[in-house]
Amino acid sequence: MTAIRTIQVQPYFGGFILETLTVGMYGESRNAIREYIQNAFDSIRSATPDLLAEGEGLIEIEMHADRDGLTIRDNGGGISAGNSVGVLTAVGASGKSHRSDAGFRGIGRLAGIVFSSKVTFTTRAAGEDEKTVVVFDGDLMRELMSPGKGSSLPAEQVLIECVAATIGPIEAGDPPHFLEVRLEGFRDPPDECTEFNKLSAFVSQVGPVPYAPDFPFRAQLRQLEAQVGIAIDEVRVTIRHGARNPVPIYKLYGPRHEVAQAGMVNVDRFWTQFDEEGRWWLWVGQKDQPGSYLDPNVSGIRVRIKNIQIDGTEIFREVFQKHAKSFVRFPDWFVGEVFVAAGALVPNARRDTFEEDAAWKQVRRQLGVVASELGRDAYAISNAGQMTLEKLSDKAEEMEKAFGSAKSAGFRSQNRLIEISAEVTKLQKRVATASRDADPTTSASLQAVGSQLADVKVEAIRALGGAGPKLDTEAIELAAREELLREVWSNLERGLAPQCLAQARKVLTEEYGDDFS
Repeated sequence: MTAIRTIQVQPYFGGFILETLTVGMYGESRNAIREYIQNAFDSIRSATPDLLAEGEGLIEIEMHADRDGLTIRDNGGGISAGNSVGVLTAVGASGKSHRSDAGFRGIGRLAGIVFSSKVTFTTRAAGEDEKTVVVFDGDLMRELMSPGKGSSLPAEQVLIECVAATIGPIEAGDPPHFLEVRLEGFRDPPDECTEFNKLSAFVSQVGPVPYAPDFPFRAQLRQLEAQVGIAIDEVRVTIRHGARNPVPIYKLYGPRHEVAQAGMVNVDRFWTQFDEEGRWWLWVGQKDQPGSYLDPNVSGIRVRIKNIQIDGTEIFREVFQKHAKSFVRFPDWFVGEVFVAAGALVPNARRDTFEEDAAWKQVRRQLGVVASELGRDAYAISNAGQMTLEKLSDKAEEMEKAFGSAKSAGFRSQNRLIEISAEVTKLQKRVATASRDADPTTSASLQAVGSQLADVKVEAIRALGGAGPKLDTEAIELAAREELLREVWSNLERGLAPQCLAQARKVLTEEYGDDFS
């Protein structure tokens, strides 16, 4: 039997400072899980067809029974004993390319030291009868990198003192080829390491997992990915807790989702867009009801490279903020994904956005056009929803109650009466619009709503004309002007091409300042 051999660690640094490899590097400590899934995915993708046929790749995640550890294992080709220690102890150095791999910076393997006492890598390459075990002492690393000791040792020496490596014989039950990372002895871990439901929800969002079996658009998306040339890479991922059976993980998109104030709604069609240069394509689910999706595991539009999520939904939310300001309330009205070609954009080290280079700036502008179009659709659906008989009746009731409250208070607030009058005017316009194409029965009901609103407005005007504090007419005129400018700008943004919109913004800003935006 081959004896276990201790291997001297000779760490290599590719330009990264060891002290930066803390929770600050990854934004949120739970992103360590994403890093290990990403590395496992790359391992599977690099396996030769004679080792893994298409669809045979598997990432297994085990939450330890005592909730004090987590193991992530893949059935990729493993790392040969001849260079495994060097590969696993190199920091900031990687043979991967951002043009073909999900991860490429060579820093993700240390992510778990932020909250683990020990991080252990075990690997066996196909065809070898030895396995490599590399152990990082997380407690000692954090101590040596603490502010009090951070400058007393060079980074290479920290790794030499904190890492142990051995190569020895395989054991019964070891797979023929694999790479495993084992996190043990948690110290203030993220909830995703100790709560099964949160772990599965997180992996369903960030991992390159398949769509759920009831997802209605998978066949059409297969056609689109082939047409555009940017594949939706998938791998099987399972999670189990202790001795329980493993549970397959899927993206949680389905045919129906809960929407605020609308309940469960059908998502029965989708809209697509793609870059003519082949850098990205997207799909967005469509619904007829206004409102935000309530499930945070699916709401919003997510950006992915190699089907691994970059950040959460913040990237596309910022696109709305930069390029579709009139529609900033709408990002959660949609579900969808943007698939970016590997190599087209470069994720930053934290993987929460992209490097701020010319390519990303151009793509962001393109996505801004998409955001504006989506915003216009949402705005139209919102207006349609606001002009239903039920909605208008409810709003009229609200105005009656608001006026009654003002009356009970002795009409002490003139500004409140002005607000009520202005809101009633808006509702009267909506009633008139809704009445144009209404059937006779609905038209009669809308007429009754209009009369109800007219009564409220008459009473509010009478109250304003009575005795009371002197009105600040200048403030009222300024507020009215600002409201009108915002409405004009909203209409321009929905109807003008981007180049015309930029000129319109310049003219309005010079004349009125930023009151319209």
